[in-house]
Amino acid sequence: MKTSFRDELAQIGLFLAVLCLLAVLAFHFPGYLSNPQLRAVYDVDMLRVVLQVSLYAALSLGLAALVVARRKGLALAVLCTAIVAITLGGATVQVQLPVRQAPIYLSLDLIILDLLFMSMIFVPLERLFPLRRQRVLREGLTTDLSHYALNHLLMGGLLVLIVWPGNWMHQHLFQDKVARLTQQMPLWLQVLGIMFVADFAQYWMHRWMHAQPRLWRFHKLHHSTVKMDWLASSRLHVGDVIITRSFSYIPIACLGFSEEAVQIYMPVVALQALLVHSNIRLALGPLRYVLTTPQVHHWHHSSQNEALDRNFAVTFSIIDVVFGTFHCPRHWPERYGLHRERISSSFLRQLLYPFIGQFRKSRRV
Repeated sequence: MKTSFRDELAQIGLFLAVLCLLAVLAFHFPGYLSNPQLRAVYDVDMLRVVLQVSLYAALSLGLAALVVARRKGLALAVLCTAIVAITLGGATVQVQLPVRQAPIYLSLDLIILDLLFMSMIFVPLERLFPLRRQRVLREGLTTDLSHYALNHLLMGGLLVLIVWPGNWMHQHLFQDKVARLTQQMPLWLQVLGIMFVADFAQYWMHRWMHAQPRLWRFHKLHHSTVKMDWLASSRLHVGDVIITRSFSYIPIACLGFSEEAVQIYMPVVALQALLVHSNIRLALGPLRYVLTTPQVHHWHHSSQNEALDRNFAVTFSIIDVVFGTFHCPRHWPERYGLHRERISSSFLRQLLYPFIGQFRKSRRV
């Protein structure tokens, strides 16, 4: 179903209003709903300003949609959600200091800030330079947001599992012999080096996950989306996250890159992952043979016969070129998803899928 700009006002407004409501709850219960390490970094007063502006924006979008949009119910949902957030205190909620940190907490503030700032970047870009016209609240978005939230909420525990193999190998095999050489490199060269060695390791694990049936059961969830946009990158089973990222981290740890370089690399690669999944018409011509562009990675997600098991690199497509897995004609793929099946779009069923079998299977039309 085509969606007009008038209806998109309500969709964007609802997304913003829900983030505002979650932010208000995080202000009410910081010990349970915020990350203590992240709290030590950000400016709370600035976040209050951002929350206030976001509430005004959500209300404005809701009112505009109520006047011009065809889907009045969605516009009312925007207004009701924003009003509930304001009623609960809005940006004026007072936090009792010092915060009594609960032993078990949810990093809700991380999710809100990440979603807010990434949506401020990619939603306008996807509206201005769309590959395909599609709704902001498109098919499968709820599932992708659920995977996004779960993986972020578990990141503290997952991080221990992700870095352990690389740290163990560095400590027992490489020690600091290579690190003394690596950390003498300029910072920009270290970051570039991290990006390449991580992508090289990820390429082989990614390729193996497509070839090994048991690993494919985890990874195929990422390929089950039939609508591509920046949030499609979030549809990753938690098992897929642990396997892929731990393998990618091994060369980073073993080569002993500086912590500063790693900290720069992390947001850069996160942005790259969102970009290559995005619904943005960006091809970059011959550069697609060197760097992975949205066009290159969209072919990786295509269900067309000629695209199967191609384009495994996420950052440097030249790795695919060298090892014979590159496929990117000048046109864009026509369809996405799994080749001959569709699995359940239910978030809970997708989490259980690798362990208890597939719930729904049908030939893709």
